[in-house]
Amino acid sequence: MSTNNEQTQNIYGQMGLASLAIRFTMGFIFWGGFSRRAIYAVAPADGNHFKLDVEHANFVGNKIAAAYPGSFMPDTLVSVIQNVPLMNFTMWLFSFAELAVGLALIFGFATRLAAIGGMALNFGMMLVFGWMGSTCLDEWTMAAFGFGISAAVYITGAGYYSIDNKLASGKIGQWKLFPWLFSGPFPISNDALKKMSLWIAALTFIFVVGFYNVLYGATYSKLKPRVSFHHQNIQISDVHVKDDGSLSFYGYVNAGPDTQKGYVIKAELKDEFGDNVATWDGTTMANKAEIDNTFKMPWGSKFVRTRFGIGGKTGAQATIKLPSAEDMEIEEGETYTLKLSQIEGKPFEFTGVAKAENGGFVLEGKSSEH
Repeated sequence: MSTNNEQTQNIYGQMGLASLAIRFTMGFIFWGGFSRRAIYAVAPADGNHFKLDVEHANFVGNKIAAAYPGSFMPDTLVSVIQNVPLMNFTMWLFSFAELAVGLALIFGFATRLAAIGGMALNFGMMLVFGWMGSTCLDEWTMAAFGFGISAAVYITGAGYYSIDNKLASGKIGQWKLFPWLFSGPFPISNDALKKMSLWIAALTFIFVVGFYNVLYGATYSKLKPRVSFHHQNIQISDVHVKDDGSLSFYGYVNAGPDTQKGYVIKAELKDEFGDNVATWDGTTMANKAEIDNTFKMPWGSKFVRTRFGIGGKTGAQATIKLPSAEDMEIEEGETYTLKLSQIEGKPFEFTGVAKAENGGFVLEGKSSEH
C-alpha cells in the first residue's frame, strides 16, 4: 500500500505529465528565439549577417527601435538604443536568458525557476511589444499565452520525464528550496496550496485582462488601441522657416506597424485661411530633402528619401530640411500650418504662430494627433 508521500509524489508526477506538452511548447518558443538569432541566421541565403551582429542592419535591436514608441517605457528604451554597447549587451543577455529558460523547460531542469523566468520574459515582452500586432494582436497574444503557460508550469512542476525527477532522489532533492525551484510536492498544506494557486491564477488574470484593457480598451468597450498599430502618425515639432525660404522640422513616427514606412508625398505651408504659402512636391522632397536621423546606427529606425517623397519607419526621428521655396512670405504673429500629405489617410499637421528668430521664424504650436 502506498504511503501518503508516495501518493503525493505520484500526483505531482501525473501533473507534470499533463503539462508536458505546454512546457515543451513554451521552452521551444524560447529556444527558437535564441536559435534564429545566434545559430540559424549566421549565414542565411541572402548573405545578411546574423541578428546579434550590432554592426549590421539585421541586428535584433531593430525590433526595439521600432517598438519603443508604443511601449510603456519609451524614454528608457531610447536611452538604451542610443547607448550601442549597452544595447548590444542587453540583446545578448535577453537572448541567453531565452536559451537558458527554454532548455530548462524542455528538459525539465529547475523547472519552477525556469517558469518564473518565463513569466518575467513574457512580462518584459508585453511591456515593450504588447501594443503591436497588425493582424490579430500578435504580440499581446504571444505574451499573454506565454505568461499563462509559465504560471501553470510553476504549479505542476516537470513530472516524471524530467531532469528534476532524477535529481529529487539525490542530495539536491533534500534542499529546502528544491520543491520551490525545481519540481515535486510543495512543502505546504493543501489549503495553502489552493490559496497559492488562486493567487497565481489571479495574477495571471490581472496580467492578461489588465494589459488587454490598457492596450486595446476592449474589455468592456469597443476596441480602441492605446497606440495605433495600423496607421503611422508623424509627430511634428521644431518647425523653423528661414529667410532663404527653406523649412526644417523634427519628425517622429510615434505609431503604426513596423512592417512598412509612413510615406509623405507632399509638404505644404498654409496660412490661417488655408492658402498655400509654400509647397514641396514629392519629386522635390525625394531629390532635395536633407535628413539628419537621430538614430545613426544601421539598425535604428530612420527617415529616408524615397522615389516619390520621404518615408519613415515606426520609431524614426529626424530633423528634415526642405529646400528653399520661391516667394515665401512669413509674418510674425500670424498662424501657419505645416501639412504633410501621405499616400493614404489623414495628413500630418503642425499648427503654430510665427515668432521671429535670428535668420527667420519659428512656429510655436503643436502637432495634431491621428
